[in-house]
Amino acid sequence: MDRLILYGSGKRCKVLCKILQWGEVEILAILDSNPVRWGKKVGGNWVESPKKIEDYHDAAICITVSDISAVKEIRKNLHQMYGYDLKKEIGYYKIILEIYKKRYKITQKMQPHIHNFNKQDTIIFDCYNGLGLGGVETWTINLCEALLRKGDRAAYIISDNGVYHVPDAIKKNIINVDIDHYNQFSLNTIDKLVEVIIKKLPCKVITCTTNEVMLAACLVKRYCPDMIQIISVIHNSNEKVYKDYMDLRECSDIYIGVSQDIKNDMIYRGVEPEKIYSMTCPFFCERNLERVYTENYSMPIRIGYAGRMDGMLHSQKRMDLFLKTIEVLVEKNVCFDLEFAGDGPARHRMEETISANRWDDRVHFLGTLERSKMPNFWKEKDICLNLADYEGRSISIIEAMGSGAVPIVTSTSGVREDIKDNVNGYIIPLGDYNAAATKIQYLEANRWRLRDLGKEAHDVVYPKSLMEPHIAFWEKILWKK
Repeated sequence: MDRLILYGSGKRCKVLCKILQWGEVEILAILDSNPVRWGKKVGGNWVESPKKIEDYHDAAICITVSDISAVKEIRKNLHQMYGYDLKKEIGYYKIILEIYKKRYKITQKMQPHIHNFNKQDTIIFDCYNGLGLGGVETWTINLCEALLRKGDRAAYIISDNGVYHVPDAIKKNIINVDIDHYNQFSLNTIDKLVEVIIKKLPCKVITCTTNEVMLAACLVKRYCPDMIQIISVIHNSNEKVYKDYMDLRECSDIYIGVSQDIKNDMIYRGVEPEKIYSMTCPFFCERNLERVYTENYSMPIRIGYAGRMDGMLHSQKRMDLFLKTIEVLVEKNVCFDLEFAGDGPARHRMEETISANRWDDRVHFLGTLERSKMPNFWKEKDICLNLADYEGRSISIIEAMGSGAVPIVTSTSGVREDIKDNVNGYIIPLGDYNAAATKIQYLEANRWRLRDLGKEAHDVVYPKSLMEPHIAFWEKILWKK
C-alpha cells in the first residue's frame, strides 16, 4: 500500500491525508462527486472528478465518505461508469491500522515498565469522548463502580480532560488524557493512550467504538499479545458501524452486542460465534409500577422523546420525521403535548419550524436533563416516541418502558427483544411517520389502553434492568481467557 486514491474530500479524507503523509504513502488523487469541490486543495492535493479513476485502474482506493447510502452509490458508479474493480477498495480504519502497524514503534515505551507490571488484570473502560450524560457513558460509569465495589479487580475509565459529574466512588479511577479531538488518530494522542495502557498491563480494555483507544490497545497487543485483551462492546447497528469493526477485526478478542440483532449481524459478517455475546444494559426501574395516565379526554395525551437531536434526513435520529408526525397530528386534530429532552444540532431548526407553524403550545424543548431526572420525565409521559433509522438498543426506550410509557418506535435493532406489537407497545416501519401518527391517534382516542400497555411494558423490562445479573455476565467475560 504505497499508493492510494481517496474518494471524498471531507473530514475523514483530511484525517487520512495527515496519516498517509506520516506513513509515506503517496496519494495519487482525491476524488469527489460534488463538482463544487473540484479544483480545491485538501492536504496539499487537488480534488478532482471521479472520472480521474480511469487513469489509476490498478491503484487501491479508500472511500472516506461516512454516509452509507452515498457509499453504495459511489461504489455502483465506480464499477458501472468507470469499470473500477471494487476488490481493490481498502477500508478507512484498515488503512489507519496498517500504517500504525508499519511505522509505530512501541519497544522503547515498553522498556521502563517491563519489570513493573501489575500482578493481576486491570480493567480499562473507554470513554474517550468524555463522561457526559449519554447512555454509553452512564452504563460505563455504573459498571465500573459496581466492579470496584466488588473489589475483585482494579477498574479505570479513560476519559478526556472535561469536567464531569461522576460518583465519588470512582473519581480516583478516572484516567484523564489530554486528547486532541480536532485531529483524529493523531500520533500525539496515540502516544498518550499507549503509555496509559502499558502502565496498566496486564489488562482488559473495554472499548465502545472504533477509535484511538482501540488502536492504541491493538498496538500494545502486537508487542505483548498475552498481556492484553480487547473487548469490543457494539452499541449501534448499521452498515458503517459493522464495516468499521470488520476493518479492525484483528484488534478485538471478544465482541458484545447490546442486542441479539447485533450479535447475529456480526456473525453473518464473519465473526466466529464463540467470540460474540449479547447483553442488555441495566437501567433504573422500580420493581412496582406506580403512576397515572392521562385518561381525562379534556387533557392532551403526553408524548416524550429523550435523546440526541442529531439531524434531519440521513441522520440517525431523524428529527425531520418528528416534524412530519407533528404536522399529521395537528391535521387530524389529535389532542397532544410533546416534550423533547435532549439537545443537538437539529434543535434550533426544529424550534424555528415549531414556532413558524405556531405549534409552541403543543411542543416543548426541555434541553438536556440529568440522568436522575429521567424516571420522572417518563412517568409524566403516556407515550415514548422514537423514529430513528437505526439504534443499537435504545436505552431511552427501555427506560421509558420501565416507567410505564407506551413505546411507539421504529423497527430498529433490539426492539423486538422488548416490545411485542399491540401487547406492550407498537413497532412501526422505518420512516413511516404516518404510522406513528395513526398509533398516537388511536391511543388518544382509546386512553383506557394506556394502563394495560404501560404495565406490560414495565413488567417485560424490569428483570432486564437489574445490575446483579449484568455483573455476573461481565464476571464470566472478564475471567474468560
